[in-house]
Amino acid sequence: MVEAALALVDEGVVDPSVDQLTARSGLSARSIFRYFEGLDDLRRAVIKSHFERVRPLLEADGAGEGDLDMRIKRFVDARLKFNESIAGPARTAQARAHAAPYIAEDIQQYRQVLDASVRRHFAPELKARSRAEAEDLIAIVDVLVSFDGWDRMTHDHQRSRSQIRRAWSLALHSMLDARH
Repeated sequence: MVEAALALVDEGVVDPSVDQLTARSGLSARSIFRYFEGLDDLRRAVIKSHFERVRPLLEADGAGEGDLDMRIKRFVDARLKFNESIAGPARTAQARAHAAPYIAEDIQQYRQVLDASVRRHFAPELKARSRAEAEDLIAIVDVLVSFDGWDRMTHDHQRSRSQIRRAWSLALHSMLDARH
């Protein structure tokens, strides 16, 4: 059932209905609810399953290694790939978070994983700052390259992947390079 829901979400169905799920999976509605307490329970399983599947995309090879230019390139490429891969489930999670507090909690846990990735990639630059400045930078970088940021740039601003890469790279250089 989780795989059927993931397939629908990947096709752009933000919140699959029971009818869509039964048609895709070949299972009856009764079978769905034998394994899940409700649709939000199924949605949560789908979101968790997908996140765990794509989590390795967060870590570029050599995270935290090399000069700043190389780390920014790796980081930006990893975040672009990650955000592209979570688009469907992320939209489902956002759509349901207000009605399902445990989905909102899961989103917060995922954000902590993303935050840790920023800390690993840019540890040298963060160590050179005061604690308050480092925490501010982490928050700003996290927001900049977040799914929400990527989604807005992609849809609202109609930016291509290469345009987003260029903009994020420029912003990261401006924020992290002590020479600026």
